[in-house]
Amino acid sequence: MAGSRPRWEIVYDDLRREIDQEKLCPGDRVPTELDLAARYGFSRATIRTAITRLEQDGLITGGAGSLGRHVRRRELISWNLTKFELGAYVDDPVNFVDQWEADAHSEGWNTRQVVAGVAELAAPDQVALYLGCKPGTRLIRRRRLRYISKPEVPEQLAMIADTWTPVDIARLEIDGVAPLMEESSVVYPGGIYRALGFRQVRYEDDIQARMPTPEEADLLAVQPGTPVGQHARVGVDASGRRVRVLISVFAGDRQRLRYTLDVPSQRPAADKIPEA
Repeated sequence: MAGSRPRWEIVYDDLRREIDQEKLCPGDRVPTELDLAARYGFSRATIRTAITRLEQDGLITGGAGSLGRHVRRRELISWNLTKFELGAYVDDPVNFVDQWEADAHSEGWNTRQVVAGVAELAAPDQVALYLGCKPGTRLIRRRRLRYISKPEVPEQLAMIADTWTPVDIARLEIDGVAPLMEESSVVYPGGIYRALGFRQVRYEDDIQARMPTPEEADLLAVQPGTPVGQHARVGVDASGRRVRVLISVFAGDRQRLRYTLDVPSQRPAADKIPEA
C-alpha cells in the first residue's frame, strides 16, 4: 500500500526521478535539507535519510555547510580489456605512454600516472593463490596510481594498479637498471616483462566486486556503501611460470570493463552440451 511507504522513500524516489530525467543535471546543487523539509512537510531526520541513501547510491556528492551537495557526474571510464596487453597498442617509451594510457587517450581522457611505491612484502593469501606460491612468500609490489581528467571533469583517481612479482624477476636489470624496482614510470616497447626476457603466452583474468578496504576507499574517494571492482590478470610464460599478477582496483560506479570475444564457427566437442 502506498500509504505504508516510509516517508524517506517518497523523497528519495522523487529526487532520483529528477536526476534520472536530468531535471537535476550533473553539477547542479541539490536542495538543502531545510528546503526539502519545507517542501514535503517532513522532519529533517526523514530528509537526511533520503539524502544519505542518494549519497550511498553514488548519485550525489557528500557535503555540508555552504558547499552543499551536488549531482555527481556519471561519465564512465571505459577499459577495453580485449586490447589491453594484447598487442593492440605499442608502448611509447619516449613519451612514457603505456597501454592503459593509450586506451584512455582513445576514449578522450587525459592521464597521469604516479608510482606510489615499490616494496618487498609478504604475499597476501589471494596474491599467493594467483601466483601459485605459499602465503607469506616474499614478493615485490609496485603500486601505480592512475589518474584521469577531461576539461569538464576534474582530475580523479581512476585506478589503483598493484603489480606483484617474484623477487628474482623484479630485481633483474636492463642496462644496469631494474625497471620493476623503479619508483618512476618506466616504459619499454612490448612491455617490461618482455624486455626482461619473459614472453607471457597466457593471461588468466579474475574479476570480482567487493567492498573497499579503508585505504582504497580513501584513495578512490568512493561514496559510503559504494563497492569497488577488482580485475586481476596473471601472466604465465612459455615455461608455465606465473611471472606476475596485476591487480587493478577501481570505483564500481565509475568504470566499465569491455571485452570482445570471437565465437568459433564450430566449437570443440568438449564444449557440447549433452542432450537431456
